[in-house]
Amino acid sequence: MFESRIGSLATAPHTPSASYEGQIKPERFTGMVELRLAKPLSLTQFGVNHVRLEPGAWSSLRHWHIAEDEFIYVLEGTLTLIDNNGPHELTPGMFAAFPAGERNGHHIQNRSDQPGIFLAVGSRRAGEETIHYPDEDFGPIQK
Repeated sequence: MFESRIGSLATAPHTPSASYEGQIKPERFTGMVELRLAKPLSLTQFGVNHVRLEPGAWSSLRHWHIAEDEFIYVLEGTLTLIDNNGPHELTPGMFAAFPAGERNGHHIQNRSDQPGIFLAVGSRRAGEETIHYPDEDFGPIQK
């Protein structure tokens, strides 16, 4: 018999804003809360995160992936996607994709005065992944 894999936002583990790139420029991530939805249910091929950005918060440093696809879907609020083509306003029901290897540095900012929430879905390529940060003065990071 197989185990039922069911979760809720109330019990999902979270990644505090001080982790990831937040260790490099923590002031940009104040007000970002990321809940891991897929990993606690033992999914290994892709991740799903529920991300809440308070006004002024960033999701990450602008980046792009060598080996991992990324997809975002806006649930609540007005968020701003920043990529190589500039800012793009995203509202509930809108989504964006970032194919692996495409050199389009991107991240999400909350430039509004209300919280914003989105789902982030990405493939997992542990040991194969290199992340590039085009606006930063450090080189690519391998994961």
